[in-house]
Amino acid sequence: MKTMTVMSCSIYKYKLSYIFSFVKDGVLYIRPTLTADEYGEDVLYNGAIREPGCNREPCVSYADEDIVLPVQSARIRTINSFSFLYGRVEVRAKLPRGDWLWPAIWLKPRKDEYGSWPASGEIDIMEARANKKLTNAAGVSQGIDRVGATLHFGLNSSYNVWRPTHWEMNIAESGRDFADDFHVFGLEWTADHLNFTVDGKRIGSRGVPPGGFWKLGGFDKIPSARNIWKDGKPMAPFDKKFFIILNVAVGGNFFPDGWYNSPHPKPWTSSSPYPMRDFWEHRDWWLPTWDEEDRSLRVDYVRVYCYECK
Repeated sequence: MKTMTVMSCSIYKYKLSYIFSFVKDGVLYIRPTLTADEYGEDVLYNGAIREPGCNREPCVSYADEDIVLPVQSARIRTINSFSFLYGRVEVRAKLPRGDWLWPAIWLKPRKDEYGSWPASGEIDIMEARANKKLTNAAGVSQGIDRVGATLHFGLNSSYNVWRPTHWEMNIAESGRDFADDFHVFGLEWTADHLNFTVDGKRIGSRGVPPGGFWKLGGFDKIPSARNIWKDGKPMAPFDKKFFIILNVAVGGNFFPDGWYNSPHPKPWTSSSPYPMRDFWEHRDWWLPTWDEEDRSLRVDYVRVYCYECK
């Protein structure tokens, strides 16, 4: 359920919508939805949309040189209801299928005790690109037959380290993908390691790095840098309570330029001054891949076995 406020010229419309997230037959659906289907296409070019509950300014998407956000979706988070430190997470989910959809199951810190992102860390249990036929420049599949897990940490947004703590897994069955069936995406988190699993199979693991994450990130080589984690535990910044997030995003820098998608290329570039307009006006390329059912992230359960829970 998501509340949206639409502003078009001097007209304010308040609409309560259940289409972005809902439960059907005991399964949670997070479904990306076209803004034009909810409010009409004129809003994209001449209106504005405000999102109550937004936690990052600006919270209003205006139509100016670019258009209003052409797709809306839901982000479900437990920041006000549940957070934990150390334990095991299991999420049984069926991933969406559709070009340029970006499903994610991840954790963020309850408080930014070491500083704003990514100084206090981020734990990505699962991320995927939901394209059916997407390959990188080397010809390796990067679509919905592949999932990844990642730890983010760093001094600030300009120093976001993730490459040494990123792991990927391709589905074992030829011709299958993660949108065909439910899979269990897992995290085991202790005071000295983080293990990531898919259907019980480990895809990545990170213990306490020699010199901590400060040295792993190479920050010890920056003369003016101060170790922001020196007063934390050995796994800092992954030593504080985190909360759970489930969401489906669309587009963004998760889809690099230069990759190959079939049958149509990426409809925007990372350097475009009008990426949302480019995306929307090429919807005949991607919208046919968004099946009404399959474009949703479907979640059967989220289970947490924790040592320190709120």
